[in-house]
Amino acid sequence: MNFFLLPSNNLNQLLKNFSKGAKIFYPFSENGKSHIIEYNPEHNFEPDFSKIRTAQNIKNFFFPARGIVARFPAKIELRSNPIVLMGVKNCDLRGIEVYDRVFLKWQPVDHIYKERRDNIIIISADCPEPHDTCFCNFVGLKPYPEGISDLNITVVKSGYLFEVFSEKGQNLIDENKGLFIEAESESINERNNLRKSAIEKLENINKKRIKEKVYELVEKADKRTIREARDECVECFSCLHCCPTCYCFLLSDYKKGDDIERVRVWDACYYAAYARVGGGANPRSRIDERFWNRFQCKFNYFYQYEKFFACSGCGRCFVGCSAKIDIREILNKI
Repeated sequence: MNFFLLPSNNLNQLLKNFSKGAKIFYPFSENGKSHIIEYNPEHNFEPDFSKIRTAQNIKNFFFPARGIVARFPAKIELRSNPIVLMGVKNCDLRGIEVYDRVFLKWQPVDHIYKERRDNIIIISADCPEPHDTCFCNFVGLKPYPEGISDLNITVVKSGYLFEVFSEKGQNLIDENKGLFIEAESESINERNNLRKSAIEKLENINKKRIKEKVYELVEKADKRTIREARDECVECFSCLHCCPTCYCFLLSDYKKGDDIERVRVWDACYYAAYARVGGGANPRSRIDERFWNRFQCKFNYFYQYEKFFACSGCGRCFVGCSAKIDIREILNKI
């Protein structure tokens, strides 16, 4: 393991150094919630790395809600600005893991996503105080990262304990070596105890685990089960737009001046027209079918492809749901 300790009074200088070459975004607490805001060296820097994931997910940094992906006859220029994302929780890293599979591993490679991904440095943070809405352990995750990000922060009494996960992360440490000191075993032991406590809290929140071979149960669910599961859904679509792992999109062409632009926008499988094809046929014309497609996608299809669930247990879907539909309850019942 590769640990470094940043004394608390060196954090501001570290951020100033980062900001010379990149925009920085970090979690900021307001009215009991954590939000992503941009770092401004002229303003007070008061990050909150201890709260659970931010209210909004980080999907837009990698996969914008709307973006031009092609232009004809002119070409688009693949150029994104360097960004440092700080305080990202493990549940949001699952979203990055899903996007990396979909846009980089699956063919063809999405070069627009790759450009953005290569220009974003991710500094994750432990999640020591999970809420009742959190269920990362239900889907097999832990309340702290073990990879995907470039660096990870654990807030300890003596400062910020950094763990290096990638070459990009090591380069950042090397470029700011004078701000760090050697991490002693006392800080690492403190981190281990904080993590143990976070896991115990999650164990109390989610006493059950997702069922073995849940993908088979989702596949075989009958119409009555599906109807009961979606009965209170009012189709507000909040669960899909706040999800850090949803990756569906829609392409449309528009004329702009002498050019034609191809625009990519987020799509959502609850939309009535989601599965509509040429001629007007729609294999998922009923909300029951669209509702269950979300479960099929996250807990059956994606698992069959990649052997992990396209669900992070972040709990945003439950928090945002108008009817407070809980994925955990549905999966426990089938």
